Amino acid sequence: MIKREKPIKKNNSKRILDEVFSFADQYQQDPMALSASLLVVAKTIYLDILGPEQTSDMFYAFAQDLEHHEYKKATIH
Repeated sequence: MIKREKPIKKNNSKRILDEVFSFADQYQQDPMALSASLLVVAKTIYLDILGPEQTSDMFYAFAQDLEHHEYKKATIH
């Protein structure tokens, strides 16, 4: 189990989520913009909880998993 070195900054995370929800409302028809904003939220929360080294490890593991995934071309409506 991962031990937290510092407390979760709930106010900071809540503020970021509020900004992302506001952004998502403006770009409802753009799934790429929404996805990018969610990545920013994930990165910020990981940094707050895990720190930079473990955050880097998390994103690296995610990227490595994408290399082994079989993709199908999809049309977004």
